[in-house]
Amino acid sequence: MSFRGEQVIKGTTYVFEAIAQWDAEKQQSRQKRIYIGKKDPVTGAFLPNKKYYELYGEDADTTNFQTSSVMKSVDFGNIYLMDHASSACGLKQVLVETFPDCWEDILVCAMHSCSENEALYLCEDWAHNSRVPSAPSSQDISRLLKELDEDRRMLFYKKWAQLRGEKEYLALDISSVSSWSELINYVEYGYNRDHEDLPQVNLAMLFGEDSRLPVFARVYPGSIKDVSTLAGMVAFLDQLQLKQMHFVMDKGFYSAKGVGVLLEKYIKFAIGLPFSTGMAKEAVRENTEAIASPANAIEVDGHIYYAAVKKLTINRRRTYLHIYYDRERAAKEHDRLMHKVIRIENGLIDGTVRMDSTEAQKYFSFQKNREGTYNIHRKEDFIREQLELAGYFVILTNDSKDPEYILNIYRTKDVVEKSFDNIKNELDLERLRIHSDKAMEGRIFIGFISLIITSYIRKIMEDKNLYSSYSLSKLYSELKKLRLIQFKNGKQVLTELTSNHKAIFKAFNMKVPVPSSL
Repeated sequence: MSFRGEQVIKGTTYVFEAIAQWDAEKQQSRQKRIYIGKKDPVTGAFLPNKKYYELYGEDADTTNFQTSSVMKSVDFGNIYLMDHASSACGLKQVLVETFPDCWEDILVCAMHSCSENEALYLCEDWAHNSRVPSAPSSQDISRLLKELDEDRRMLFYKKWAQLRGEKEYLALDISSVSSWSELINYVEYGYNRDHEDLPQVNLAMLFGEDSRLPVFARVYPGSIKDVSTLAGMVAFLDQLQLKQMHFVMDKGFYSAKGVGVLLEKYIKFAIGLPFSTGMAKEAVRENTEAIASPANAIEVDGHIYYAAVKKLTINRRRTYLHIYYDRERAAKEHDRLMHKVIRIENGLIDGTVRMDSTEAQKYFSFQKNREGTYNIHRKEDFIREQLELAGYFVILTNDSKDPEYILNIYRTKDVVEKSFDNIKNELDLERLRIHSDKAMEGRIFIGFISLIITSYIRKIMEDKNLYSSYSLSKLYSELKKLRLIQFKNGKQVLTELTSNHKAIFKAFNMKVPVPSSL
């Protein structure tokens, strides 16, 4: 909505164009005024100023003020940033090359997912109020998701992987994405990482350590375990022609077979070793006394760890077993375990915990007495074993025997965990509201494109310390205050650039926008 009005200031009547715009931060409509001149105090004739002629041209009519010439006002600042991010990281060019017929709709849907915490079918209304190249309807989006088939997605991944082909570690992780749909074959019950009693699909993803950008994503049936995805992801490396890459994986991915595949392919890796393996337990017990020596202390990100290394040969390949001890973590894990044991014991006594429960059976044994009741005994040997492992963690690698280097590399898996939180919580993938395998894979691909843009922006925010002033959502809200006003005669004008806008654009190494260049 817009209108032309007048305002008397110190006896002078000024003429302005008023444009309504939404203030996302205050959650209310605000009015933006552009002053285009004033009235002669004697004759009442309109006296245009420079801004009027900038908008309407030198030959514009200065006598008719009954009809507003503003066509609409749209969000600009947030779109300008996301468009810059997609170009700066090379994403836009790869989309143009891979999807020449629909790249604009893909990018608009991805921007909508980045900017708004709402379902994708609402993209059309958002697009009409934003400066984006298209406004796909819900029918267009449904058709688009089904057209993003396996061949086209793999072509994109191949080109994107080649572009991101710098030598860097790839962090691998898998997450559960719940769905209510009974029409998606991939949706199955399995280990749900969000502890929800819902069927799911599993989403595996590779992220670059240095770039912090997602490189590849793959959907698996919900019942597939983490260790089973490893061989599949390695097979896709050959298709994507990814060379000289390194895998960083949590202990959930460990299996002797999976490690064997990596060693056979000469792929460097660093993988957490679970204490369910005898190799991890034995390594800790062998180094319990020696590891706490001051000679074995290292510092990583300001935190002190104690480290030891053991050389191993697996499948005729050289590997290293790194054993780490964290004293602060040990104290916390010790207290946490004993609090848990005591809580369960108290529950057994007052009847709030059943004897046949998993937790009770894990930490306690029960002996029936003559009165028909049960004596409760803590499994001291088992509890002592758990306490002996407190504060320790073990990493298996074929890369380096330097414990500080390997620990720094292993910590990059945190990038994946945060990114999965982003893609599920911020990009509207926490519930898949679609009803076919093709649409599901297309929707996750849109989420992947969104995550590239979001990851690029987050990395710059971290590098430039923008998080001290903004969250990602607040950054978008601040930029939405910069709007583009479009007039019926084709002229465009931006609302005022604030000092915050200029500082944000400077941090991202972006040109300050001017209407003539838009």
